[in-house]
Amino acid sequence: MNNKNRILTIIYLILLGYGQLNAQSESLTSSPYSLYGLGLSNKMSTGKANALGHSGIARFSTVDLNSLNPASYATIHSNSFFYDIGLKGQYASYNENNYKKNELTGNFSSLAFGFSVTKNSGIGLTLLPYTSIGYSITGIESDVEGYDAKFLSDFNGSGGLNNLKLNYGYSIGKALRLGVFGSFLFGNIEQTESSTILGSEMLIDETNSYSGFRGGVGLQYDLTKNVSFGGIVSFPSNLNGKQSSEVTISETVISSDDGKLKDYKLPLEIGFGTYFKVKERFLVSLDYRKNFWTTTNQSDNIGDFVNQQIYNVGLEYIPLKKTLSYFSKINYRAGFSYDDGNLRIGDTRISNYEFNLGLGLPLSEMNNSVLNITYSYGKLGQVSNNLIKENYHSIGVNLSLEDIWFVKRKIN
Repeated sequence: MNNKNRILTIIYLILLGYGQLNAQSESLTSSPYSLYGLGLSNKMSTGKANALGHSGIARFSTVDLNSLNPASYATIHSNSFFYDIGLKGQYASYNENNYKKNELTGNFSSLAFGFSVTKNSGIGLTLLPYTSIGYSITGIESDVEGYDAKFLSDFNGSGGLNNLKLNYGYSIGKALRLGVFGSFLFGNIEQTESSTILGSEMLIDETNSYSGFRGGVGLQYDLTKNVSFGGIVSFPSNLNGKQSSEVTISETVISSDDGKLKDYKLPLEIGFGTYFKVKERFLVSLDYRKNFWTTTNQSDNIGDFVNQQIYNVGLEYIPLKKTLSYFSKINYRAGFSYDDGNLRIGDTRISNYEFNLGLGLPLSEMNNSVLNITYSYGKLGQVSNNLIKENYHSIGVNLSLEDIWFVKRKIN
């Protein structure tokens, strides 16, 4: 690929990402738990991380992009240019006592590219959903003020926030890598409430818009050639919010308003991980994260924010490098993650666990281009204290491509 085509490809990826942002209403989730806060946090990432229990704080970016730690971008080879495009589809079932419902959703899950700047440094841009909202709640009963009567309301929400993140990594010597990132978070959350009150149909439309910047740092250190450690810190940040609302009764607009929302506070987040090789054929990735939500001193209308702990485990089988069999070149992966949740409703935390299986299907003999496929099964919430148990199955597909730059070809 010549430089002109590479530039056109980058422009196309940026435009594709812009289209992805505008298509955020086609949500990655249908979970009723996306009603809370800014929605459900996105766990999907680039490359192989989704099949490794979403772990990878200490993992390199030598064969694909690892967006979990900016320090990893220092390991991109000097002639490599990586692209990553991800898709996700999810089938979920919801159980609340005797009520059950099934939903199918799907959308883009990632868009990224990265390349080497110098022999010791690399840079990259990622575009990922930060949160996702897609709920539909019916039959909420309320009293009519001043009357001995009740009415039922239906609530529908969509949208979410997006994370446009610039990553930079730099190597200091052969063992230590440092990284920084800057994120621009932005997006819209739309909610519609429809009711019939005393024979009149009322519709309340609200659009909440949030935006803000966030920064962080990362590091990786190779203890030996087979053992690496990593750490990341995401600094606290405030997201500015504004709201536009409109109230319609019997198809007549009776009020509309625009105003400023209270800033939404994002907490300090820290993470540690290790990545090591076992018997030359297996790679193990272990991560731990903690998000300090209680320091934000904010709460949801229904629950309270609490400190959150996340555990991630991944195992990958390394294929033989020299073999004529295609099946012997496939990467096999498995992972597990547990999140004790950042929201407590009553005395119950909304926790989540997830199992992952994945394949890395090579696409070329000349570079590290791979089609990464991940299957996940997980559970969110539980059937107790009027809560909902969500079971989901999802398929993630990441097309991770490598282009080789600045190599003089002998034959055109």
